[in-house]
Amino acid sequence: MPRMDRKAPVEFLRTAYGPGDWIAVLLKPQGLGDAMQRVGPVDLVASTRFQAWLRAANAATYGIYVSVNVVQPGQRSRRREAIHAIRHIVIDVDWCAANVLREIETRPDLPAPSYVLHTSRDHAHVLWRVSGFTTETAEMLQKHLARELRADAVATSCAQMSRLPGFFNHSHYPAPLVTVEYRDTNRTYTRSDFPDVEYVMAKPRAGRYAMPSSDRAERARRYLAAVPPAIQGQHGDSHTFRMSCRLVRGFALTNADAMRLLTEWNERCQPPWSEGELRDKLEHARRYGREPIGGLLEAQP
Repeated sequence: MPRMDRKAPVEFLRTAYGPGDWIAVLLKPQGLGDAMQRVGPVDLVASTRFQAWLRAANAATYGIYVSVNVVQPGQRSRRREAIHAIRHIVIDVDWCAANVLREIETRPDLPAPSYVLHTSRDHAHVLWRVSGFTTETAEMLQKHLARELRADAVATSCAQMSRLPGFFNHSHYPAPLVTVEYRDTNRTYTRSDFPDVEYVMAKPRAGRYAMPSSDRAERARRYLAAVPPAIQGQHGDSHTFRMSCRLVRGFALTNADAMRLLTEWNERCQPPWSEGELRDKLEHARRYGREPIGGLLEAQP
C-alpha cells in the first residue's frame, strides 16, 4: 500500500492559489459520519497542524476535497454566491481519462492544461489556471467543455470541488492515492484562449450560422486578403478595430479563428501590432462593436 504524500497537498495549494486566497476544504465520510467543512486562507490550510488533521481524517476514510475557486474572505461556506474569484476552469473526466487528455492535446482551440489530478483509474480532474472570468462565463465554458469532451455534465458549477492530491480516495477499494501531474503552470489563461462559448451556446442551429466554421473562416481570409494593412499615422488604430469587428461580428468567428486570421493580416501592418494588442482589439470588437453578428455571411462570397 502506498502512503499519504505529505508534500503533495502543500505543493498543490502553493501552486494553484495565491498566498492571500481563501479556499474551502470539505471532509466527506465514506461510511457513517457527518461531513465537515472549513473555509480559510491558503496559509491556514497548508499549515502543519491543519495538514495533520486532514491526514487523520483521511486515515479514518474521509475524502479530502478543496474548492477549485476562491471564496470571499470571511465567508463560512463555498456556495456559488460566496465565490470571490475564478481561479480555474475544470472538467471532471469520469472515464477514459487518457483518451480525453490526448484529445485535448490535439485540439487547436484548447490550451494545455495547467495540471491534471488523477483521482482513480481512468478518472481525472483537468484544470486550467485562468483570470478574467465571471462565474457565468466560467460555468458556460465548463458546460461546453463537458459536452465536447464527454466529461461529467453535472460537475460544472463554479463552486465545484476537487480531491486534494496526496490523500487516498476511499470511494474505491483498494483506495488509490490521488496524484497530481503538473503541466503548464507558468501561464494564466484568459477567455480568448478558449472557444468563444457565448457565440457557440447562443448561435441558432439553422440559417446563416449553419455554415461550417471552416467556411466562414475561409471567406474571412479572402476578405482580409483584399483589405489594405493598417499604417501608423493613417488611422491605423480605427482601421484595425474595424477589421476586428468584421471577423468576430460580421463573419461570426470564434476568438481563436479570428486571432489566426488577424495575425496573418497583421504581418503587412506598419508597424505590426503585438499579440496582446490584437487580442484586446478582438475583445473590444466583440463587446462594443455595432456590426450585426453574421451580417457579412448574408452577402454572396
